[in-house]
Amino acid sequence: MSDNNDNTLVRIASYDSVPSAYIDKGFLESNGIPAQVMASALSQIFPTPTQPVGQICLYVPASQEEEALRLLDER
Repeated sequence: MSDNNDNTLVRIASYDSVPSAYIDKGFLESNGIPAQVMASALSQIFPTPTQPVGQICLYVPASQEEEALRLLDER
């Protein structure tokens, strides 16, 4: 039976561009870590000084957070 933590996604990185986020997503997935890119459309329509235009984030399962961060750091 799988642990509930396996289904919880955690944000591990934020990006200024969608292509950069998808490059890291592909890198993680090629190393066996499922990843999702999520972008906030609302922030693109109504940007604020404290939030860059279009917040783009990379998420991985909580159970693989440490490994994903290590892989991105060592690359």
